[in-house]
Amino acid sequence: MLKKNKKGQVAVLDLFISALIFGILVATIMVTWNSYGIKIEKQIDYNTNLLRAYHISDLLTRFPGKPSFWGLQAQMGPHSVEIIGLAKSDRILDSTKVQAFRTMDYNESKEKLEIAMYDYYFRLYKLDGSDFNPPIEAGIKNNESEITVTLKRYVIYNETESILEFWLQQ
Repeated sequence: MLKKNKKGQVAVLDLFISALIFGILVATIMVTWNSYGIKIEKQIDYNTNLLRAYHISDLLTRFPGKPSFWGLQAQMGPHSVEIIGLAKSDRILDSTKVQAFRTMDYNESKEKLEIAMYDYYFRLYKLDGSDFNPPIEAGIKNNESEITVTLKRYVIYNETESILEFWLQQ
């Protein structure tokens, strides 16, 4: 009788098991790699929007605008504004400029703030959370936005400690 050698069959089975484990390992690494790439890209977008929103809120709260008297003269329309700023001085807002900003055309204000590809929402309220009468708001608040950055800045408006809230949405 002939003896059959089963070592050759076991080696082929080991090869198939090793190849299967290697394939699963490679697939797991590829899925993880792609997942981290998407997460990193979203974080970069968020950080970019955060910097943009910080710059805009800084302009609104610390800079009088260009020209500095843009909201003070009735004959000056929004077309003559180069840079929107709402401050009389550092973090003290000018009520006339705030009202002029509220009534400015939304698309034109986006153009002046250089955020044409974004939506924004602006709100000014008292430190205790209550609104001014009438409420001071401008822009569009879109709760379904993919990336939303919200900043709050402490300011003084009409001799009242207030919070300026600025949303930037992509």
